[in-house]
Amino acid sequence: MLRQLSIFILSGMLSSAALYGVDYDGEKSFLFETAYDVCIIPPQIDEAIAKGVNVVNLAHAKALYDQNALFFDAREKRHFVKEHIKGAFPVYFDVSKAEYIVIQLPRDKKQPLVFYCYGESCANSYEAALAVRKLGYQNVNWFINGFSDWKGAKYPVSSNSKTKSTTLPIR
Repeated sequence: MLRQLSIFILSGMLSSAALYGVDYDGEKSFLFETAYDVCIIPPQIDEAIAKGVNVVNLAHAKALYDQNALFFDAREKRHFVKEHIKGAFPVYFDVSKAEYIVIQLPRDKKQPLVFYCYGESCANSYEAALAVRKLGYQNVNWFINGFSDWKGAKYPVSSNSKTKSTTLPIR
């Protein structure tokens, strides 16, 4: 039964993912391209709470927005540029350094910060929120429902990219 389930899952992944073959001097290398909005290991709500990150839903995120909290978008750059929560700043993952890069962290470590990405199954905003919490920020919020719920509620979105600020590495 477990073998059949594994074969079924693998065949589903192969059929839904684009497969590219690259030839390096006779050796074949394959790249599977899957949707970026799905995380293999979903973030843990209990762990986030235990580490001092507030887990917020759509209503609470909107209330924080109305109170001028700073929003940070941890989705892929191309999705951020296309559209994001109005006023949000991008969060990038630097693969070469294995760290998140946040643009324009405030000096005030009590300033409410809200991190979001694609939704509950996405760990990008969760991991960025944990990293910022480790830097000593006290009011860190993880918007679990993400951009799709925000946009679905017809809350303010923008396609203006705010990338003029200095980047600060999160360690």
